[in-house]
Amino acid sequence: MSLVRYYRRLLQVFLAYKRRKTVLPYLPVRLWIETTSICNLRCVMCPNKDLKKEEKGFMDFALFRKIVDEARDFVFDANLIHRGEGLLHPDFIRMAEYAHSAGIRSKFHTNATLLDEEKSRQLIAAGLDQISFSFDGYDKKTYESIRVNADFERTLANIVRFLEIKKEMRSRSPYTVFELINFPDLYKDADHSRRRRFLDNFRGLPLDRLEIKEIHNWAGETGAARPGKRYVPCTFLWQALVIFWDGTVLPCTQDFHGHYPMGNVREESLARIWNNDRLVRLREKILRRDIADLETCSRCDRLWRDQILGIPREYLWKFLFRRMP
Repeated sequence: MSLVRYYRRLLQVFLAYKRRKTVLPYLPVRLWIETTSICNLRCVMCPNKDLKKEEKGFMDFALFRKIVDEARDFVFDANLIHRGEGLLHPDFIRMAEYAHSAGIRSKFHTNATLLDEEKSRQLIAAGLDQISFSFDGYDKKTYESIRVNADFERTLANIVRFLEIKKEMRSRSPYTVFELINFPDLYKDADHSRRRRFLDNFRGLPLDRLEIKEIHNWAGETGAARPGKRYVPCTFLWQALVIFWDGTVLPCTQDFHGHYPMGNVREESLARIWNNDRLVRLREKILRRDIADLETCSRCDRLWRDQILGIPREYLWKFLFRRMP
């Protein structure tokens, strides 16, 4: 997508949001496509471990292809991940290759525990634009207390080897991010020498960014809302859609258990769902701050985050410089 088209569409989203439009004259600019809801870890901050058996599954390739074929002309990017670990999906590499062949800027988030030599080479060759690794803590004790069922040394070695292969292949992509969650009191107590020793593992390797992300409460699934100074309507309903592995379309990533299905892409198009009655009414309620009866929104801390022009502050520059999270 050209820079001119990118910023034109970004301005269109911004104006529709600021003018409180609820029927939108454009299609979503971002997607989360959940290839699987199954995960091999039980991380303390993630509600995935509470999913019921019927909520777990794998997206079939035919459905993935339908979504990509519909979205290829209107999305900025697609996150090939949501509630689960994508590397568990037997067709994940094929899915990444298909998204790339359709010209969709694709992103992938992984805990890296299943990453091996073969998968590393395949992911790089598949044409992913961005890969981010979830890894919390600078030492074995901290990491394994958060990332339950993961092995500190093995996972770190997987990530280092991925970066070595990327360097060997002389590939600039995927843009590689190492993510840590800003757990209260965790990193402020980590001495600089321990952090420096940990980061020495990546010296000379093509790691593009280290990012410490703010923890959120998954719309009350993992804690109470933490109100800020003022309520600001969530921007998500004006720019993105989430698609579960079974085709269910959701309005937001924070609706982890699918309380507010907007439709199913197996039965209708994303374009039709985007402005259907359910989604329009939800936008209206969010604008009115009529959220008391919304199980997710009423408990979500993202409605109270520090924002600039209605955009969460930590995301603003990424939007402006095409480094969307």
